[in-house]
Amino acid sequence: MHLFNSCHCTIIANKYCMQWSTSHADLGIPPKFGSELLHLTRRCRGIDRYIAASIELSVDEVHCLGALFFDRPNSVKDLSELISVGSTRASKILKDLELRGYVTRVMDSADRRKEHVFLTEAGERTVRHITSLYAEYGTEVVAHWCSGLSDEFSSLLKTIAEAK
Repeated sequence: MHLFNSCHCTIIANKYCMQWSTSHADLGIPPKFGSELLHLTRRCRGIDRYIAASIELSVDEVHCLGALFFDRPNSVKDLSELISVGSTRASKILKDLELRGYVTRVMDSADRRKEHVFLTEAGERTVRHITSLYAEYGTEVVAHWCSGLSDEFSSLLKTIAEAK
């Protein structure tokens, strides 16, 4: 299971929904798709906030741990792009997670300007706990939310997901 990065999806939805609803009509994407996608991504942010608060982490910290576990970025810059924050913010998140014992940072022996970030055992346990919370809360919440979506929207989401 991959942590859902709703922050990134929300940025995409906010930026492109209105364009999709007008310029992609020729592709069979109805105008309602953009508004429903925006609505869904806003609601998914609520899952992120709820889970992060329940384990006393910020949403960015949850996304950071998930990215380190699932994507294993090679640099802080790569990590910052994965979680949609600036490099300065990513460094602060890593510092906070390091103080809590979730990550460790090691300088690159070949290039002292680079550092590699790894999850500690506590960090890996936390990610497993986070994914179980997403499974527990997400299944119920998504089922409830999706019941309010149009069949056309659900079908388009499935088509997009399968194409990827």
